[in-house]
Amino acid sequence: MKAKATNSQVTASAVAVVLMLVSVKTMTDLLTNSVARPPATAMALVTELTIFPLTVLWLFVDNSLMRMRRAGAADGDDTTEQRPLHDIIGVWKTALTDRPGRLLVIGLAYALDSIFYFFVQSNVGAVTYTVLAQSKIFFTVLLLRLRGMLGQLRPAQRLGLLSLFAGANLVALKDVATGVAAANDGNRLLGIAGLLCAQAVSAIANVAYERRLREPGGDVWVRNVQLTAAISLWLGVGSLIRSVLILASGGTPPSPATLLTAFRAPWVWLVVLLKASSALLIALTIKAGGNVLYAISKPWPVVFATLATCIVLGKVPSLGFLAGIGLSIAGIALYYVGKPKDD
Repeated sequence: MKAKATNSQVTASAVAVVLMLVSVKTMTDLLTNSVARPPATAMALVTELTIFPLTVLWLFVDNSLMRMRRAGAADGDDTTEQRPLHDIIGVWKTALTDRPGRLLVIGLAYALDSIFYFFVQSNVGAVTYTVLAQSKIFFTVLLLRLRGMLGQLRPAQRLGLLSLFAGANLVALKDVATGVAAANDGNRLLGIAGLLCAQAVSAIANVAYERRLREPGGDVWVRNVQLTAAISLWLGVGSLIRSVLILASGGTPPSPATLLTAFRAPWVWLVVLLKASSALLIALTIKAGGNVLYAISKPWPVVFATLATCIVLGKVPSLGFLAGIGLSIAGIALYYVGKPKDD
């Protein structure tokens, strides 16, 4: 009886994390696309640094909620889950002492992905970004196959991948004509190319990070602090290199005062907070169910982003655009329905 209750709670927890991730990711993509932002590297670095206090806040709130549940639990109720409280100081100590440099390579991949994100959002629309981001499943499957971590694909899975590919390309062609998801300015071709590169890089990083999270005795919060530190380090190095290159070409890099002014623009800090929250929720999702659960969550922001964009712009997307979204969602559904249960 206890085991049954525990399994139910774990499933409910995983579903709650996925729902939060979908909601936050949808808001992030839509808002990022319409907000004037500082340079991509600076935006990415500030976002990563924001994860540190956000992690402390998350652990503090979780501890407070657990204390409240314990205080309100009836005496002798053995079915309630008694998770230990988070040792907030211990998380940081362990992150600094338990091989802190182990995630430097993975951090480099995520740093590149973070820079790509803000660059891509300046060149393609939110819905295009969300739908084409489903191409990550191709890179994930290819990587897992090359590493011998995934068996032979079933026919339904292959059909699902083809459907996903067709849907993503259909949306890429149709959203310019409808105006539903097209960006106001920017180079669309470079945006799509950058997006595909970002998906390839992040797929490699996700698979590697999942292996780290599932190491015996691994703690998701310790690993996330280490990963955030590694990403911040690489972004700092990237900012320094960018400044050196600008100076070498005879230009003048943005001054701290200029960057500070850029971060005072309306809604910028909301974008930073949402993006940082997405990073935490992605780590929790991968920990709860691996990249499979994370991939399942990815198509749903398409629906919400489409509805929100249509309402704001007062436009109706074309049938081809809707068909592309439908094919993308159906493709992912086919892939996971056809997946063997023991994979």
